[in-house]
Formats: sequence, C-alpha cells, structure tokens
Amino acid sequence: MSGPAPLPPETVLVLDRDDWLYVYASFPDVTIDLEAMDVADAEYTAYAPDGRVLALTTPADWEDAGTITLTRTEEFDTAGLERRVARYWQRHQPNRPPLDPPETARWMLDEENRPREGRLARPPKRG
Repeated sequence: MSGPAPLPPETVLVLDRDDWLYVYASFPDVTIDLEAMDVADAEYTAYAPDGRVLALTTPADWEDAGTITLTRTEEFDTAGLERRVARYWQRHQPNRPPLDPPETARWMLDEENRPREGRLARPPKRG
C-alpha cells in the first residue's frame, strides 16, 4: 500500500488576515489569483507546506503594473504555519478534524480537483 500522493513541488499555502486559507499548486497560480493591492497592503502570508516563508511582493508602481512576485526565503516558521492552519480549521471547518499543513494542502487541492455533480458541473446533453 502506498502513502498519499506527493504535493506538487511548488505548493503554496496562503493565509489572509482572517485566517482564510487558500492553497495553490504552483507559484504562477498564486501570482495570477491574488490582487496586487492586497499584497501591497500585507493582506496575505505565504508558506510552503514545510513551513518555509514565501515572500509576496509587488513593485513600487504596482498600481500601473499590477505584478505580483512570489519567492522562497531562507526563513522557516513551521510553528506559525501550524498555528494558523489549526486556527483555520477551528474557525472555518469546525465540524472536521484538523489536519497538519501538508495534509491540509493535499485535502484542499484534492477538493478543488474532485469532479462535481450537478447541472453546472456536467456538459449539456445534445440531441
């Protein structure tokens, strides 16, 4: 029996000021999804699943360019990531058992990629 599938190498956990958690499979996904204004206002903190702190930055003229950059730092804050992920589970998923940061990332990516049932999830029938 094999263990859980490995996370994509560029998995990113982003937490906002209210401890809402967003998980991305790649650095480009983060830079496309987040708004430069919020990054400039330090709305988000980004981590790798192992607790490495990732730097979210915008250029000084972000209002014109709107570009977000995400880079790895040498800093680790594993305890801070674990604390914030636990707070996410408490506040936003109270009826589920909490998972550690890598398991949470895996769960959220799996949820995002799981096929959905319903009218909007299926292609329309033809003919």
